[in-house]
Amino acid sequence: MAKGVIVKPIIIQWAIQSAGKDVRGLSDKFDKIDKWTSEESELTVSELNKLSKELRIPFGYFFLPEPPDEDIKLLKYRTIDNEDQEKPSRELIDTIKYMEKRQSFMRDALIEDGFLPHEFVGSATIEDNPEDLASKITQELKLKINWNKNNPNTFNVLREEISNLGILVMQNGVVGNNNHRILNVAEFRAFVLIDQYVPLIFLNARDSTNAKVFSLCHELVHVWLGVDELYNDNFTSNQIVNNSQLEKFCNEVAAEMLLPLSSIQSTLEPQLDIYTNIKHISKVFNVSELVVCIRLKEKKIIDNKVFNEVYANLLIEMRENLLGKQLQEKKSGGDYYATNGSRLDARFATTVSRKAREGRILYTEAYELIGAKGKTYDNLIKYVEGRA
Repeated sequence: MAKGVIVKPIIIQWAIQSAGKDVRGLSDKFDKIDKWTSEESELTVSELNKLSKELRIPFGYFFLPEPPDEDIKLLKYRTIDNEDQEKPSRELIDTIKYMEKRQSFMRDALIEDGFLPHEFVGSATIEDNPEDLASKITQELKLKINWNKNNPNTFNVLREEISNLGILVMQNGVVGNNNHRILNVAEFRAFVLIDQYVPLIFLNARDSTNAKVFSLCHELVHVWLGVDELYNDNFTSNQIVNNSQLEKFCNEVAAEMLLPLSSIQSTLEPQLDIYTNIKHISKVFNVSELVVCIRLKEKKIIDNKVFNEVYANLLIEMRENLLGKQLQEKKSGGDYYATNGSRLDARFATTVSRKAREGRILYTEAYELIGAKGKTYDNLIKYVEGRA
């Protein structure tokens, strides 16, 4: 008989709750689940492994005497209060923890290499003029006026310049390399972890490219303000916004970086209806149609009645397009190195590689930080360094 492992019922109960499951739903796969949740039980390693995978809870957690304190600070900085997403998914929690680990490594590496804290982190306040701050940030990024006009490479240009500034930019649509653990855009679009040495912006890669452009700019403003954020705006009108003054300011600065009033005025086609104009401006400046629509309302180019009508239609289209994008990605599979390379910040990857070669970190740590082992790690580093 296989040797068992004693697990406390409170741990099983916590694991089930954390995974968003219930005992009834698990009973088909685990016929002893009622017993495990009601009394101290002896589980085989095989049973424990199976339960760990099903609940997506780390195997080692089941050996704890009491549930771990998973106080994720970032969750206190949600943009929107959303009852449907009140309890964070394991996917979100694990992603935040992984990014915190990467950020911690990079901070130590920069300090070891003699780098100084960034002066721009926390250098702004919401009392600043949004237009002035937008100008200051774009200048710091070495971006020219109308830098995103007729530029299909807007996202990559913006990401590269942000990375060059010393801010890590990561993205993924799943947890690590596990394609079964999908990151839900309805739960979050992006987040930013503030650090004086190495701020980190993470983007949900399941979002549209134009939406990611705005998320990048929005989170960049948070870096200048020195305030963490979990950005979960779903662009509906009935949302309860946390710290609405802060978020309104960040949105204004981000919109100003991408779509200043002068650009709107020079691109509007009077002979076209507003709906068509929004589509046109979105395409020219590589900004999401919803952002364009909001911008037209804020600049009083359209009134509330027109805004509400057009915005509702655009919101439906956005959701349909996102669904289509995700289905297409699922079918295509994609190139391993292109996909995984895009998930990494190039500066981060080259630093991990260099520290491993110098013997400053073990290769096992480098493999974990990059998310690949052996030859795959070597080839992925080469791919990213070639992109850098």
